[in-house]
Amino acid sequence: MNWLNRFLLANWSWLMDGMLLLMALIIGIQIGESHVHKEWNAEKSRTEQLAAKLEQHVADVKIMQNQINQEISNDFSKKSKLLAERMPDPRSVGVCNSTATSTRNLPPVSETTTGTFAASPYAVPASSGVAAAISCEKIIQDAAQTTLMLDELQRWQRQQEIIVN
Repeated sequence: MNWLNRFLLANWSWLMDGMLLLMALIIGIQIGESHVHKEWNAEKSRTEQLAAKLEQHVADVKIMQNQINQEISNDFSKKSKLLAERMPDPRSVGVCNSTATSTRNLPPVSETTTGTFAASPYAVPASSGVAAAISCEKIIQDAAQTTLMLDELQRWQRQQEIIVN
């Protein structure tokens, strides 16, 4: 033990310098680690806030799309019902009997110089090959229904583009 005391007394300044450097190293590591954790937590918080904003935006867009879809669907149902009420009149010169005093929301079908007859000898056969014939009135109703669907689809697309932009 005698030689250890002599060694410590002879080199005490070197040992103290080493201990001070070791303490400075440990303190520096702890300070650096705390800075890294602060930065990590701040970045994590920013990412969570951005994700929450994006989720809210997606939810808002879905709500607006559902509202638009419901509005378009209701409007289509209403117009389809009005269209179904417009019964063809074989006595009129035009395609449909729509009076000038009609208060419906649908525009009247334009009259042509050559009208269609209720029982047409030129019936169009069904596409499935069945011998059943489709009357001109059915074709007119289907065309009007398809036109109404196309109008509603175009309106839906315009409103969806407004939401996205």
